[in-house]
This record gives sequence, C-alpha cells and structure tokens, in this order.
Amino acid sequence: MAPPPSAQLLLRSHRDLLLDWLSPNPSPLLRWLCDDGVLSRAQYLSMLERQPANATAATLELVCGSEAASLDFLRVLEKVQDYYCPQLQAWLLHNCPQQQKQQQPAGRSKGTDATAPIAGEAEKRKSKNPLSKLFRGKSKEFAVTQDKGDHKTHSLRIVKSPNLRVPISTHKNTLLSQTERMICYSEAAGGDVSNSRSHIEVRYTDLFVTEDDESMESSQHEYFNAMTRRARIYAHQHCHQIRPQHLLAAQEVSKRPPKRIKVKGIAGIGKSVAVQRLMYEWALGKNLREFTCVFGLRFRELNLIDAPLSLLELLGTRFQYLRDVLPELLESSGSLLFILDGLDEFKHQLNWTAVDKDIGINTKVPVSELMVSLIKGSLLPESSVILTTRPSAEAPKRFFQRCCVVLGFEEKQVKEYASKFYSDPQVAEKVYNYIAMNDSLFVLSFIPLYCYIICTALSEFFSANGQEEGANGRSLEVDPPRTVSEVYSCYLLTAIKHHALKGKANRSTPKSEVLSLAKGQLSALGRLAYENLLKGNILFDQKDLEKFGLHPQDINSTFLCQVLVVIEEEKTEMFSFFHLTVQEYLAALYCATNLSNQDDILKALDFWCFGDLPSPSSYPPLISHDQQLDHHMYTDKDKKLEKSLQMFTRFFMGVIRTRLEGQLQGLIHDPILQGGQGNGQGQEDFPVQLGLWFREQFRGRKMSNEIALNLLHCLMELHMQEATTRAAPEIKRLYLFKMKLSVVDCAAMHYVLQFSPHTLDELNLGYSNIGNRGLNRLKPILHRCESLYLRYNCLDKNAAVLESDILKSKDCQVKKLYMCGNNLGPDGVLELWSALEQNSTIEELYLDITGITERGTENIVNSLSKNTTLTTLTIVGNDIGVTGRARIQELERRRPGLRIIGNFVDDLGLLQAYLDWVQEIQHDPDQMNSVRNADALQSVLKGLQVARTDGHGENASKARELEAQITQLLQANG
Repeated sequence: MAPPPSAQLLLRSHRDLLLDWLSPNPSPLLRWLCDDGVLSRAQYLSMLERQPANATAATLELVCGSEAASLDFLRVLEKVQDYYCPQLQAWLLHNCPQQQKQQQPAGRSKGTDATAPIAGEAEKRKSKNPLSKLFRGKSKEFAVTQDKGDHKTHSLRIVKSPNLRVPISTHKNTLLSQTERMICYSEAAGGDVSNSRSHIEVRYTDLFVTEDDESMESSQHEYFNAMTRRARIYAHQHCHQIRPQHLLAAQEVSKRPPKRIKVKGIAGIGKSVAVQRLMYEWALGKNLREFTCVFGLRFRELNLIDAPLSLLELLGTRFQYLRDVLPELLESSGSLLFILDGLDEFKHQLNWTAVDKDIGINTKVPVSELMVSLIKGSLLPESSVILTTRPSAEAPKRFFQRCCVVLGFEEKQVKEYASKFYSDPQVAEKVYNYIAMNDSLFVLSFIPLYCYIICTALSEFFSANGQEEGANGRSLEVDPPRTVSEVYSCYLLTAIKHHALKGKANRSTPKSEVLSLAKGQLSALGRLAYENLLKGNILFDQKDLEKFGLHPQDINSTFLCQVLVVIEEEKTEMFSFFHLTVQEYLAALYCATNLSNQDDILKALDFWCFGDLPSPSSYPPLISHDQQLDHHMYTDKDKKLEKSLQMFTRFFMGVIRTRLEGQLQGLIHDPILQGGQGNGQGQEDFPVQLGLWFREQFRGRKMSNEIALNLLHCLMELHMQEATTRAAPEIKRLYLFKMKLSVVDCAAMHYVLQFSPHTLDELNLGYSNIGNRGLNRLKPILHRCESLYLRYNCLDKNAAVLESDILKSKDCQVKKLYMCGNNLGPDGVLELWSALEQNSTIEELYLDITGITERGTENIVNSLSKNTTLTTLTIVGNDIGVTGRARIQELERRRPGLRIIGNFVDDLGLLQAYLDWVQEIQHDPDQMNSVRNADALQSVLKGLQVARTDGHGENASKARELEAQITQLLQANG
C-alpha cells in the first residue's frame, strides 16, 4: 500500500497559491496558529509587525520545516477557512477533507466545534482523497488559551441558517480590517521615519477599571478630572485590571451576564480602543462567541443623520452587506451585541424620562429616540448593549446592570506600554525611568493617549545613539522635556519632521528651519484652535477649515494627520483635533507668537484667567469684535471661561518661556517682547512684569481655590525664577480643602513656595488625597507651615516618618498639625512621639482615627513628658486598650498643662465638628467614596460606644445624636 501523501509536499507545491489567498488577511490564521501552539507568542507578534505578504511567506516557510507542523497548519487552516476566498475553501475540500466523525471529541455534539468560526458546508462532506488518511486518528483538538483566572468559556452560537454564513463571514472580515490596527507613529529601521500602523495585538495594553459611583464632577477639564479621579479612587477602592470581554462576565449576585453596560472615562483614557479590541476578538472567533453578530456604531457618525429612520434602515445603511439578512438576525435579538461608542459626541438631545414608545425594528423615529430605546431596552430588550461615554454626558445609571469607570494605566501598564512602543528594550527602559522620575510626565502617562504623546515626544531623546547625536547638534534640545508644554512642543515638532518634511528635513535639521517650513499651517491651525476654543467648539466642517486657510485634502499628506482627525460618513466630513489638549496647545502657540506687546499679554491673561474683559476700545489683539465674542458669556457667575481655559493658560506660559529663550525662531523672527506704552522695556524685563502680575493676583484678588492652583501651575510652566520670586512672597496661605490633588499639583505648590522667604500661615490640604508621593514632593516646604492640615490624605507610616523628620528639623515652624484619618498605625505614631522630644514649636497635634493601638502608646509618656510646647493632643477614634489609657493618665499627671482628648464625650466642640462632618457626607456622596470614610465612621462609632454615651448632660446627648446619625449613614451605604 502506498504511503499517505506528505503535508509538507502539499504546502510546498502550492506555496504561491496559498500565499496569494492568505496574504490579504493573515491575522485570523496567525492568531489561531499561535493559540494552537504552532507559532510561539514571540513568533506570532513578530509576524504581525511584518507586511501581510511577508508574514504569510514567513509562516509558510516555518511550518514547512516539519511534517508535524505542516499537518497542524492544515488542520488550523480548515478551522479558519471561512475568512478566506472560495478558491481556498475549494482547495481544502479537494486536498484535505475533514472526517468529522473520527475527529469528534468525547462529550461534544456532533457537527459542533466550540472554537471554530462558522463552519462551511465543505467541512461536512466526505471525500475519498487519500490525504484524508493523514487526519484519521491524529486529530489534534484545538483549545482556546484562557486568561488566568477565567475558567468559564462560552459555547459557540452556531449559525444554522445557510443564508447567514456568508454575510456574517463578510462582516467578520470587515471588522477585522477596521479593528486590527492601532495608529502609532514611530521610526522605521535605519532611522527612516514612517507612519507605522501597529497591530492591536502588539500595541494594546490592558486598562484598569472600577465600579462607577456617578459622583465625578463633570465640569472640570478632563485632564484635571482624571488626575482627581485617580487620586480619589486608586488608593481607596478596589480596582482590577480588565480585558474588554470581562465587561460581559456574569454578575456576582444574579450569576447572569449583564444586558446593558456603561463604560465611562475621559477622552484618551482608552474606551474606544477597548471596544475596538472587543470587536476584534469577536471577529476572530476568540471571545464573545455567544453572539451571532456584533454591531459597532459611533455617535459622531450618527450625528449626520437628521431624518427619522428605523433600526432596520440604520443597520442596513451602515452594514450594507448584511442588509438582506438583517430581519433574520433581529428575530433572534438575544444573540446580538450593540457597541455604541462616544455618547458624549452625540449632538442630539436625549430624553431619558420620556414614556417608552412601542418601537419596533421597522418604526421610523428620530435617531435620538432610536438610541434611547435601544439603550433602555424598550427596543430589542433581549439584545446586549455596551455604551461608552465621557463623564460629561448623561446616561442614567438605572438603565444599566453594570457601570464602570476606566482609569487608564497604572505604573506597570505605563512600563508595558513603553516596552511595546519602542522596539529597543533599552530605549523603552530609559524612557520609562525618565517618566517615572518626572512628576508631571508620570501623572500624565496614566492616560493612554497622553502616554502615546509622551512616548512620541521622547523618541528622539532616547534613541540608542542619542547622546552622540546630541553632541553633534541635533535639532531638538539636548535635555528631554520636563513640563507638559515642553512635551507637547516636542510632540508637535516630531510630527512636523516626520510627516510634513519628507525630503526637506532630517534629524539634524535645525528646529528653526523645521518650524519655518510649517509656519503657514501652524498659524492657520493655531487660529482655528484658539477662536474655536473661546467658543467651545471642538468639531469643524470643511468650510471651517477653508475659512482658516486649511485644505482637507492636505491632511493625509502632511503633519495635519497627527493633529486633525477626519470623521467620515458617506458624503459628509467633519474634523476635530486629535485631542482637546492638542487644540489648547496650538491655540497657546498661536497666541504666544501673535502677541508682542507686554500690556496686551497682561490684559489677555486677565481675560483668560479671570474672565475680565477690558472696554471694547482697549481690547488687545486676539480679543476683538471680529471674533464676535459674547461679553456676557465670560462675565456670568459660573465663570465658565476661566475653567475651560486653565490648561490653555498653562500651555501659554510654557510657550512664552520658549519664545523668551529664542526657541520659536522660524515662527517669529524677534523673540523680544516690546514694552507697553513706550516704556522701553524688552525681553529681559518681561519675566519681571509677569511676576508682578502674578503678585497682584495673589495680593489683592479674591479667587477660587481652583484658580489659585492654576496660577501656581502657570508659574511652574513659565519656570522663570525672575517671575516666581516676585509672586511667591504674596502667598500667605493656601486653602485647598477637599480639592483632590495629584502629585503634579504638589509639584506646582513646591516649585512656587520654595521661592517664598517667609512662613506660610496655613496650608490646608484636608481631603486632598495627596498620598505619600505627594507629601514627599512637598517635604522641602512643610517645615515653614505654621498650620498644616493633612487630614484624610491616604497617608501611612512612611508619611509619619517624613513628618517626624520635619518636626525634628531645627528650622521647623509648625505649630498645628492635623493628621486625622490617616493610617499611621502604631509604628508611625511612635515615630511622632520620638520627634516631639526634640521639637519646640508644635502646640496642637490632632491624631483622630489614625490606627493608634496599645503598642502605639509605648513611648508616649517618656517622649511627651520632655516636650514643653504641646498644649493639645487629640487621639479619639483609636483603640489604645486598657494599658494605653493608663499611660495617657500617667502622661496627664506628668504634664498637667497638656490637654488630652481621648474620648468623644470629653469635648463638646469635637462632637459638634464630627456631627458637621457626618452631615456633610450625607449631603455629598462623593465624600463617602473619596476616602475610607466608612472605616473612619466605624472607628468613631466604636469610640462612642467605648465612651459610654448613656449619661446625662449636653455632651452625652450630642454623643448619642452622633452615634445615631453614623449608624443611619452606614446602613444607608450598605
């Protein structure tokens, strides 16, 4: 009997045909080969980074190396044949037909493969082709690689109707082509620059998510919103890394998958890329296999629909290749998933309170009603819906079974992202280390889009031979960017060099020449950005661009592709900036290069920072009648303008510094800023004038805490000592109570206050969640704060050690220290007691609810007996035990002048303060989630119970009232 034919020989003899058939779409085959162990993970990722034809050729060459690999390749190819052309399917039918009965694994129904794409009729036929002998008794069952900890798999929803097989296969291939790439601009091999669209399998980095409490303030700039949200949530709530498919995992209580899921997060945090990954995985047949079809709809495209239409018409227009089978698909709506991306971009008003109408798939209604009905479930209630939105868009939580907030990256994800961004591991490590050591960049990098901007901006500073190039006069500054404005400057310059100046510039081209070549487009972009920023516009049509001298046809061929995003739908095109911060930076660059008179700049700062408009007759340039500005818009009580322009003003100050340093040559010939009203002052004097302007704001203007903090950031971005030394002495107190602060905010405070020679009367950072890293950033200035409020700031033993060092400093001027609500623990307070032996300034120390135990009182008597200045010590809410209370009594005997408040009933004022606190939490749900207030309330409750509140008198009555309110609040919050 003749031996069976060789799989190797078959593949080699038909190599060119297979290459032709597989090269247009190698991703499904490569992924399945990897999951089946035919390709290693490293080989798989390497293939994805190659051109499709090269990847296919390399794979064929690899599997042809052995008979076993060739057999495995053919077996996997049969699994994924529906992704490829009919000729390939016919070839497989003729050369290697499956013998289904012999391949059927035990325990599985005949004719079903739980991991394969929709089976073709070819698989169900038998053939007498001798190659089939190769598969008899040797079938290797395909197994999906499961995520660690994910033990539940879904069975494949088999599409029984032959009418659906081809359209669904077309839909999957279309989705793959739309979702398999993530744009990432980087340098190609050999130093040549190219627009590299990286595969989602290579670049995608998992995100972090937490449950949504719907308490995030939505009025802030999204950059600040992200920073405060992270500060509030990351340290206190359980966050877990997710893969997108986990959004549809069964719920803990009901044990059923949720039907309606809301995913909330700021722009650039990764929502759209996460659902892109989700659709990609479904199209590959790897996840969400319980769904027959997944429909992806973007709200910015739905904006282009004005006439009423039905769901059937909407889907038929968007997915034309499914038009004929849509009625059949919609009949089984439980097998459908709708992904609705970007609710915040929807221009139509959504009425969530309207009575549900009887809407069917053929009912014509406005697109807004259609979306509300689909989201609420009055239309296709059995279907599943994932909605993504920014916090600013309203989508009531009651309509969703799962609501999540995306927080972006944490440290290890930033490191992973850098390793994926750069092909050279040494470069990736250098970049990550630089980011981690720079507070501004570190906090910024938690947002995936910002992380991309940072990595792009740093790419020229950390190349393998970067030092040598720097010595030979690279066009960028030798020092990498430190501030946010410097990062955006480098990002823009890199984009221009890489995408606008091909053939005109290289790595050694001076920065001034690069800017000069792009001067016209930068000016037009900046004016578009600035004027629309003042009006609150983020979307533009073709006429808007042409009005400012920009031509849409130039976008793909110039650096505009790194600045503007094209939103296309049939015949309509809309445009937006790559990100709001890009619009803000370009607007700042435009203003900094078009304002040359110092007085004009100071008037503009009055307008941008405070909404103060001069009389129309003295409008400075860029603030004129020509822009049709509404004076009332900027002078209302809400002060919306100065809030919306905070990031812009920081960028402006950073760009002004680069101009004064002569770094904008090419955009503007003369870096010197002319003095106002003929006073002859020039470039050298302007930092002084800016410093005097800031001084006047801190000295005489009443401003919100938010605006005061923004001015500190502006000074840090300006980064000129001549200005800061004039402004800093006017800051006598900083009251930032309940402002959620990031480490960058702490860096701004430190930068400015280090130039102040005097004591700060008060620094109130209560409920600001600065954490140990933020406190450490402030350490050099803390010894000069007479009253230092650090209540509820996620601090631990390390913070107590840091504060002890401050108290032991000979320069310490701290008189009042509030550390309440921090988890200092016994080790931390032991450090504080020891520090008080040497301290001669502190008068009041508040350590309520700080985790003091009996062990934490071991050295309290000896240490505080030697202190001569402390007059008040509060330690309520701590379980110090019988021995601890005995030590307190001994301390009171030795230090009769020291008032120690150990029980809540001892002090009426303290009881009232805690009552006020509880009432604040009742009226502000954000407080319950902002720190571990539930734990703190439990500690207070325990302290009240230990203090025996069943006595008489006002103190006992107030204590019982506090106990009742805390009990009620804890019960209401589960």
